[in-house]
Amino acid sequence: CTPVPGDDIFGFVTRGSGVSVHRRDCTNAVELLAQPEKVLEVEWAPTSGSMFLVQLAVESLDRSRLLSDVTRVLSDNGVNILSATVHTSRQRTATLRFTFEMGEPEHLNHVINAVQRVDGVFDAHRI
Repeated sequence: CTPVPGDDIFGFVTRGSGVSVHRRDCTNAVELLAQPEKVLEVEWAPTSGSMFLVQLAVESLDRSRLLSDVTRVLSDNGVNILSATVHTSRQRTATLRFTFEMGEPEHLNHVINAVQRVDGVFDAHRI
């Protein structure tokens, strides 16, 4: 479906394609909403033309305060975090995934570089 500003919408995490936004009354909504683990609550930004969604993956050594440090860097760089997940392996590596919105596409590289400077982080990239 093709939502427009003002439509009642939700986000759906798709395999390999990031997050797709659907109208709550679209033909696929019932099927998609039956998978609540993949549903994100989203809303239109006041100036929707200037905002876009980003999904970021961060690979790091697991350590105390890692999530706090990464989210602080994201917030300090003006992004609005919509969701976050963390998985830690037996090898003590952590994979953090964030969905956030930001208004300046050219600012994204700066944000990724700032996250990569967090202690223990060895990769950060858009997914």
